[in-house]
Amino acid sequence: MNKRGGRSAPFLFSNMQIYYDIMNYMKNYMKKIDFCIILGLFIIGTTLWLHFNLKPLFGALLGILPIVFYLMIRRKKNIKKIFWAVIIFGGLFGFVFDFIQSVSKAWFVERLVIPWRIFGILPVDDVIGFLLMTLFIVVCYEHFIDDEKNRKVSKNLIWALVPSILATVAIILIFLFVGPESLKVSYAYLAGGSVAIILPIFMSIRKPKLIPKFLITGVFFSVVWFVAEIIALKTGAWSFPGEYIGTVSVFSVVFPLEELFFWVMLYAVTIVSYYELFIDDMK
Repeated sequence: MNKRGGRSAPFLFSNMQIYYDIMNYMKNYMKKIDFCIILGLFIIGTTLWLHFNLKPLFGALLGILPIVFYLMIRRKKNIKKIFWAVIIFGGLFGFVFDFIQSVSKAWFVERLVIPWRIFGILPVDDVIGFLLMTLFIVVCYEHFIDDEKNRKVSKNLIWALVPSILATVAIILIFLFVGPESLKVSYAYLAGGSVAIILPIFMSIRKPKLIPKFLITGVFFSVVWFVAEIIALKTGAWSFPGEYIGTVSVFSVVFPLEELFFWVMLYAVTIVSYYELFIDDMK
């Protein structure tokens, strides 16, 4: 019996390893198919945006929502984590950052779907846009990169939620009772972007095993946002009337170096680092 049992154990483990290898292969194979499909959806959406000269919010809806819906259907997602990421980082953080940038004229959205600006400053389209971008980033990150070791929302959530609410209220009160001039910042894009990337730098040092995840996310979304930037400027979606350290000229359009560095290259990495620290498990 012992000999027979001794022979069966390695055989069993060998079969289990083969099973896991097959499952991992199929999982990776399906991810490649999913990636090809979302790439196709992105190309279709951005082509329609450019061809029909759509306003940027319509372009974002066409380029983002079909991808998000597909990935949500393809595999069950952690809705609670995604919800909090969109509300805190897209909604509250996004509001504070965009409001200061808008007051300081770091950028100006020319073509609006919803013709209203909060306090005459921040376009409602921008608020929706930040929510959509965060949703897009987190859903793609959950589907392709994160392995979801812990489905529970991190206890660190409160350290993002409370400060973001307080910052939002503070910005509004300062604007109303002190005046918009008090919120204006010289080289606002450089200042705001530099503050925003402190956490990704800190996370990369503290948790170097997250660096590959950040790099993959950054490379993919750098291409996505670069294409969006070119189309937006070609269609007159927004402009840059503020102060910048330099500009980039490509494909007959010009935009600030800050836009290239902080939005195109690092925006998705920044959102993912916040997500890992405050909502996910930093693994």
